[in-house]
Amino acid sequence: MKFMKKFNDNNIEKAMRAIKINLLLTAYCLLLTSAVFASSLSDPTTIGVGARALGMGKAYVGLAEDGDAIFMNPAGLAQAGAPKLTSMYTSLLGDVTYMVVGGVYPYSDRSAIGAGYIGSSVGDIPLTDSTGASTGTGRWGNNVMFLSYGAYLIGDIALGANLKYFSVGGGGTASIEAGAGTGYSLDLGLLAPVTSYATLGLNAQNILPASMGGKITHSSGVTEGLAHTLKVGTKIALIGEEGAALSANKNLKLSGNIDYDYFINSAEPGLLHLGVEFWPTNNLALRAGLDGQDPTAGLGIRVSGLEFNYAYHPYAGISENTTHYFSIGYLGDAKKRELNITLDEPKDKSVIYEDHVQVKGKVDVKEGDEGKPAGPISLKVNGTAVAVNPDGTFSADVPLDKFGKKLVEVTASDDAGATAKLTSRLVRLTSFADVPDGFWAKQPIENNATVGLVEGYPDKTFRPNGALTRAELAALLVRAKGIKVPAGKARQAFKDVKPGFWAAKYIEIAQREGLVKGYPDKTFRPNNKINKVEGIAVMIRFDKKKLASVDSKPYWDISTNHWAAKYIQAAKDAGMLKFIEKNKLNPKSALVRAEAVEMLGKTSLAGGRIKDLYTWEKGFKPEFTPEQRPQIKASIY
Repeated sequence: MKFMKKFNDNNIEKAMRAIKINLLLTAYCLLLTSAVFASSLSDPTTIGVGARALGMGKAYVGLAEDGDAIFMNPAGLAQAGAPKLTSMYTSLLGDVTYMVVGGVYPYSDRSAIGAGYIGSSVGDIPLTDSTGASTGTGRWGNNVMFLSYGAYLIGDIALGANLKYFSVGGGGTASIEAGAGTGYSLDLGLLAPVTSYATLGLNAQNILPASMGGKITHSSGVTEGLAHTLKVGTKIALIGEEGAALSANKNLKLSGNIDYDYFINSAEPGLLHLGVEFWPTNNLALRAGLDGQDPTAGLGIRVSGLEFNYAYHPYAGISENTTHYFSIGYLGDAKKRELNITLDEPKDKSVIYEDHVQVKGKVDVKEGDEGKPAGPISLKVNGTAVAVNPDGTFSADVPLDKFGKKLVEVTASDDAGATAKLTSRLVRLTSFADVPDGFWAKQPIENNATVGLVEGYPDKTFRPNGALTRAELAALLVRAKGIKVPAGKARQAFKDVKPGFWAAKYIEIAQREGLVKGYPDKTFRPNNKINKVEGIAVMIRFDKKKLASVDSKPYWDISTNHWAAKYIQAAKDAGMLKFIEKNKLNPKSALVRAEAVEMLGKTSLAGGRIKDLYTWEKGFKPEFTPEQRPQIKASIY
């Protein structure tokens, strides 16, 4: 039941006179006979907007960008980048007190929740009996509470909803008190860009049918429906930032707004709203509009995160019905200019081989509210200045000196203090000319070389099928362990390894650490080609793996009582020997470099380093200045 008539056109004078001349009870009686009248009286949201929207003739559905979005189009809540508050208190036509309060809080980067309240009330209404004698005064009020949510659904298309709770009631007579009631309803909103400068807004109000609870139920048992209204609006940016308005101007903003209200379950004609908003500076707004046939005007001032709005709105051409509206809102800190970097190349988490990388991308600028001149954008890639084209694109060839984990770091800044940074993580692998794509050990060779456990020859080859000597294997294992080789002469650990031999220190350390063993005759035979069985035993001792029990032949050419059977079975169980084909080990054949690297990569030490190489969450640093490549910790000569 509504005792506030919709304040527009010729209905406004009729509604106010009804209130003023003691028609409170008459209105209640009309509830029983006129559903249309009742439907138009119970919802104070029919004029429930703040002073900003009122100054633009209530053309706000396509704009909906602050706390007033709760009441005009809940989809607009998705735009809230910071908490926002809005409030207004006024006296309509000298008789009706009116209050609007709303708050919005960002739930995430692309969504926000809100709560609002709209209330109107009339007091001190003189009541008389059938003889005209005074019986006292009456009062009546309508209240609506909102619980709102808005979010971007796909791209820049936002959806929103209001759950509304209605409460009407008053006092003065039993009949008035019997008119108290409550109810619920639902609004759905949409906000979508049509072009770069035009936005479409929709707000379907009170869409919940009466059969599902969308009605007000009074204490007397009488129920009434709520007006179903479809609001359609558009905002057109006439002047503004380049690419976001019909005419480009960094210092001025001008938008035009057009709304149309279609009353679905009413015989009333639709209502057109027109409005313009002009920002000559970032802190001052001038507004004008047309609410149906009523011209409107307004003014807005923004200072230190607060917004003060004034609106002038006459009703139905009656001078005494002119109402002045004042509202205050909290917008949060002024939105700062933002820079956003996107990279087309290189893609994050890429594996590369080259000693340089092509960096291509773009810097996008999102203007803020402060209006400070930003000047040109300065951009650096790994500390080196790179030119930015007028359209924001950039390209640079960046050298990468070291192998392993690499970080391409792009930073941008301007004179207004806006900054941005974007990184791309890369793994640069070592490659060899004689290890082509498709070679069975390509990945372990490149991985072990990249983490510094092996290296190739000066001619950039690896010679994967070359046989390995016992001295080379000893040097490999010591360097892989990261054991520091002391200065001075080596101690002669074996009678055939002289202190001056190139690998004497490595052999001494490897023997002391239990990585290699000599022969019973106390020789090491450093230049002998190591065979598969010896290499397997060395790798098991190197990785300190437990020897396996042997119940059957590990391979058909290895007996269960072979001296290395337990080593071979342990290596097989650890997955080191997957390169063996046809269940034939060929134990006395030479261990080639590719096979040695394959086994080394399956040890816990090498496996841990390789795993860390491909762990994208840590260990990436940019190269700001060219440096020498790191010394490889282990080599095979």
